[in-house]
Amino acid sequence: MTIRDILEKVLNNYLQEKNKTLKNNEFAKLLRSGLKKAVSDDFIAGNITTEGSVGKGNWATVPWIGIFDTAISNSATKGFYIVYLFSPDMNSVYLSLNQGWTFFNDIYGRNAKNNIGKVSAYWQNTLANRTDRMTTKPIDLTSSLQNKNSLVSGYELGNIFSIKYNSDNLPNNDQLLTDLKDMLFCLNEIKADLINEKDLQQNIDYILSLDLNLNPLLNNNNIKKIAKKLPNIELTETDSVEKESDKKGRKIDYDTLQKQNSMIGFLGERIVLKYEKDKLSDDLNLAQQIEHVSQTKGDGLGYDILSFDKQGNKIFIEVKTTIQGKNAPFYMSNNEVNFAENHPDNYFLYRVYNFSKLVEMNDVKFFKISGGQMGNIDLKPVSFMATINDIGS
Repeated sequence: MTIRDILEKVLNNYLQEKNKTLKNNEFAKLLRSGLKKAVSDDFIAGNITTEGSVGKGNWATVPWIGIFDTAISNSATKGFYIVYLFSPDMNSVYLSLNQGWTFFNDIYGRNAKNNIGKVSAYWQNTLANRTDRMTTKPIDLTSSLQNKNSLVSGYELGNIFSIKYNSDNLPNNDQLLTDLKDMLFCLNEIKADLINEKDLQQNIDYILSLDLNLNPLLNNNNIKKIAKKLPNIELTETDSVEKESDKKGRKIDYDTLQKQNSMIGFLGERIVLKYEKDKLSDDLNLAQQIEHVSQTKGDGLGYDILSFDKQGNKIFIEVKTTIQGKNAPFYMSNNEVNFAENHPDNYFLYRVYNFSKLVEMNDVKFFKISGGQMGNIDLKPVSFMATINDIGS
C-alpha cells in the first residue's frame, strides 16, 4: 500500500463509512495506523511516529493522518507536526505543517488566535526549506460546514504551510513522498531552531516576544520567487499613510533592519522602475531616459531613480520597500532627507508596502510623499556611528 492508496481510500470511502458503527470498524483501524503501511521502516524511525484519527466515540468531521517528531510533539493538540487534513466533503486533502490549536486556546485564551497567527507568520518568514509547492494561503476546512466546529477551525488557524491535493487529481506516489519529505525538512528546521525542545511554552513565548510586526523577514526562497515574477508585477498607487496614535514598544534598530532587507529594497526599486517606464509608454524617448541611478551612479545621490512626469520634467524618486503594512516606519539617511527638503517640487518618496504578498500575488501597493510634504514626517535619530579614538591604556 502506498501513500496515494491511503489518501485515495479515505477520500473515496470516508463519507460512506461514517454511516457505519465506529467501534471495531476496519476502515477506521486503517486510518488510525497512519502511514505505517505506506512508508518504509527507516522513514518512520527514531523520534518520528505516525498515527491517524477518525474521532473518539463519533466519526470526526475532519479525519487526519499525522507525522510527529516526539521530541517536540506527539499530539495534534500541542506543538509542531505534519498532518494530512481531509476536507469534510472529501473533495480534497491538505498536507499541512501545523501546530496544536488546543495549546494556544488553553494558554492564551482571548489572545489565542492572534498569537497562533504570529507564530505561523514567524515560521513562514524564517524557514529556508520551504519549496515552491508549499503555500501560505489559508486552508479551507470549514466553508462546506453548516455549523461551526471549533476543532476544525483550529486546524485552519494552526496551518503554517500546506499543499492541497484535489480528490480527482491526486499526484503519483513519488510526488506525494517527495512532498512529505520536504515537509519533514521544514519540521526538522523548526526543531533545530527551538530554544528549548522540552518546553513548548517557552519557545512560543520567545517567538511572541520578538517584535514580529516590526521585523518579519522573507526567506531567500521567497525572495527568489518574487524576483522571478518581477516582469509581471503591477504597482498600484494608494492614498498616503494616515497618522496613528503613538505606540509604545521596544526600540528597534531601523538602520540594521534596512541593511538586512537590502535585497527587498533592490527589488522594490526594480518594480518602481518598471512602473515609471510603463507610465511613459506613450513617450518612448522619455521612457528610455529613465535611469536607476542607485545602480548606475551609486546610492549617495539621495534618490534611487531619475524619471520624468508626462510634461518631460525631471522627478527624483526615492524608494522605500517593506514587507510590513502601510504605517510601518522606515529608515532615511541624512543625505536622503536633505535632498528631499532641497527639492520640494520634483522629489517623491515611493513607499511600497506589503511586499511579502508578492509571494502569492502579482500586485503590490504604494503611496507617494513629495519633497514638500517632508515637514509632515516625524524624523527620529535611531543610531550613531562610533569611532574609537586613542583613549590610552
